[in-house]
Amino acid sequence: MNYRIEEIAACVHPVEVSLHQAQQQIEHVLTDSRSLTDATTTIFFALRTMTGDGHRYINVLHEHDVRSFVVARDAVLDDSVLADSNVLYVRDPLEALQRLSGAWRRNFTMPVVGITGSNGKTTVKEFLYQLLSYEKKVVRSPRSFNSQLGVPLSLFKIDATDEVAIIEAGISQPGEMERLQRIIRPTYGIITNIGQAHQENFIDTVEKLDEKLRLFKDSERIVYRADDAEIEEGLRRNGLFERAVGWSTKNPEAPLFVKEMERETALTHIECILDGKAYKLQLPFTDKASLENAMHAFLLLWVLSPDLPKCAAPHLAELEPVEMRLEVKEGGEDNLIINDAYNNDINSLAIALDFMQRRALHAGKRRVLILSDILQSAFLTRNLYRMVADMVKRYECDMIIGIGRELCAYQESFKEIEGYFYTDTESFLRSSLPGKLANSVILVKGARNYRFETIVERLAQKINETVMEINLEAMAENVKSIRRHIPQGVKVMAMVKANAYGTGAYETAKMLEEHHIDALAVAVADEGKELRKKGILTPIVVMDPEVNAFSTLIDYNLDPVVFSMSQFEELYYKIDKQGFDHFPIHLEIDSGMHRLGFSPQEAFAVAERISRQSVLSVRSIFSHLAAADEPQNDEYTMSQIKVFSEAYDKMVAVLGYKPIKHILNTAGIMRFPQYAFDMVRLGIGLYGVSPTPEEKLTPVVTLRTTLLQISDMPPGSTVGYGRHGLLPKGGKIGIIPIGYADGYDRRFGCGVGKVAIRGKLYPTIGNICMDTCMIDLTGSDAQPGDRVTLFGGEAPDLQELADSIGTIPYEILSHMAMRIQRIYYRG
Repeated sequence: MNYRIEEIAACVHPVEVSLHQAQQQIEHVLTDSRSLTDATTTIFFALRTMTGDGHRYINVLHEHDVRSFVVARDAVLDDSVLADSNVLYVRDPLEALQRLSGAWRRNFTMPVVGITGSNGKTTVKEFLYQLLSYEKKVVRSPRSFNSQLGVPLSLFKIDATDEVAIIEAGISQPGEMERLQRIIRPTYGIITNIGQAHQENFIDTVEKLDEKLRLFKDSERIVYRADDAEIEEGLRRNGLFERAVGWSTKNPEAPLFVKEMERETALTHIECILDGKAYKLQLPFTDKASLENAMHAFLLLWVLSPDLPKCAAPHLAELEPVEMRLEVKEGGEDNLIINDAYNNDINSLAIALDFMQRRALHAGKRRVLILSDILQSAFLTRNLYRMVADMVKRYECDMIIGIGRELCAYQESFKEIEGYFYTDTESFLRSSLPGKLANSVILVKGARNYRFETIVERLAQKINETVMEINLEAMAENVKSIRRHIPQGVKVMAMVKANAYGTGAYETAKMLEEHHIDALAVAVADEGKELRKKGILTPIVVMDPEVNAFSTLIDYNLDPVVFSMSQFEELYYKIDKQGFDHFPIHLEIDSGMHRLGFSPQEAFAVAERISRQSVLSVRSIFSHLAAADEPQNDEYTMSQIKVFSEAYDKMVAVLGYKPIKHILNTAGIMRFPQYAFDMVRLGIGLYGVSPTPEEKLTPVVTLRTTLLQISDMPPGSTVGYGRHGLLPKGGKIGIIPIGYADGYDRRFGCGVGKVAIRGKLYPTIGNICMDTCMIDLTGSDAQPGDRVTLFGGEAPDLQELADSIGTIPYEILSHMAMRIQRIYYRG
């Protein structure tokens, strides 16, 4: 982007303007203070969201030389900021950002493809990008940037050299698509499908489909699956059908008719007719969703130009599965590995470098980039690697390891950075350099044919067949869902005790901090200490502080919960002896849980004791609900809330100030939001488990392993310890490397547990062993090496598993052994 600040002012319609450098040139739009690169050419939009307020970071950005700001009209800024800054006061900074991106979009006349739908938007976009990049210079939305914020940021990436733009648009409530349509103004469109995603804010799928179709009100052509009667009816209902272009497996008259699909183990052969011309296509996958997404993309190529399908057809066999994730793994030698070895282009490199910069910010580690040649680019090679070098310097990389002949040829572009260059991946792995990397955040980013997964395996600390995948973006979505239940301004405390219920405390806490969570809660002081040592700055509450941990509380700025008078007196003595005052504590009231806490009868006495000293200061008063998830106990829950509120009022009357008041857990938030008070505590809901069947949260955790071996069993065979697995007619059994020592409960044996392989469920057979278990594969086409999903994804979810053995999801998650590798990703 390239505007003068006075031009930006004309685009965003401010209600008030204060310009000190009217000719200031702006090239970068910033909405997240942690992503600042070039301060002198940056304008910061101070967005207010449910998770934070950008106005809090204006002073910090000003200290880092940012001098242009778009702020809400009611913002109160320091005189030091106003004295030398350009400030545009607007009604809504997000709306102003959208106005500016819309103005930028109107500078260009190239075709813009808009993609919407319930699922598959990102995959269709990436397939189109891969197919078009052989012929044209293409710009597209990064990752899944399809929201009210993501779309404007995507549009700013368009420049005059681009020949096609591909922008995806997602919505979650009525009225949003009209705003996106005004700024995207798609020439052509794709509607992928309609499903249940984000259904909670719509009356039914009809209303949601109509909202999505608003994106195409001025589009010339709209691609869809003609066999989808619901979408076809929606197109007719909205007056768009005459512009619709469909593909079908049933109707030979459709513009694209898929005559035959023949699936093999990992390939699908397709015979189709497009505009009267026959094509034989080969696709490198067999699942229904990927095949549909590929057909959407193939038909759109014809809409763009009748010559493109013929050019692209051979490349369909080279389509790469779309992995929209940045995986984070622990590595040896105190390294942190960011695995983005799924796609490699100049746009996604900037996103990944920004992610690496954030990870390294508080960790005190070096920033190392391992990069392959960029194969899909319309830039001249020399110019491309100059751009890469500038980007690497801007994100303050300490070292680059370049792999590929082009990077070797243009390594001179990186002479200001410590660099090592190899013609191929094997040469790098044979060198001594991998063993020398230490105390670093290492971003591994390369085109798939460079097989950078071998580098990740070499650097990873644990090479394990069994992995737990944690979707941090899904976790963030659950926080947003919870916030929708409570009044604006109510704080949220997230429970990350017990290693974040087994998912990994640091990565979870880091994600929550990025989304401006108000507080974190751990069980013991050492858990909080580890988070502080790794750079977590968010307030941390210790729910069960040990008596001998008081020095840790002080040293690491941790807030203890106090639940007894003897504990209060001992803490008072320790803190007073250290010379501190107003040390924050949180008081727990036992309103009926009967676990820990002051009794309601003690409330007055406790408050009176606290009021006579200034060493300890009460930050919050709270209680626990015993049965908020059980409707049959609602009367008891109401009595708990009443008892707690009365105790709180007594204490406040004596203290003379109002500490934060909170009692709701996840179930309480969903069922009794009217009692949110000042703060709520988000526990199991954070991890995607809903305590009420009405509320759907986003699954966060998937447990996967690998099928090690398959054996044919003759009739009458028995399987496992105690011979409890019976095969009267014989059959096949598979062995997978997970057992009760990994946390896969022994109660899942003998058919209770079920795992997914190639989309089908198979029961366990025999008893679960310590390190392995057996599954009945009779009649299956599974092969050794296949991925096996134990929960999440296509397998049973945590609630189903818990119900099958008479326990709760908390137990299953928190029992997952540390020898299981955790992989974190976003998307």
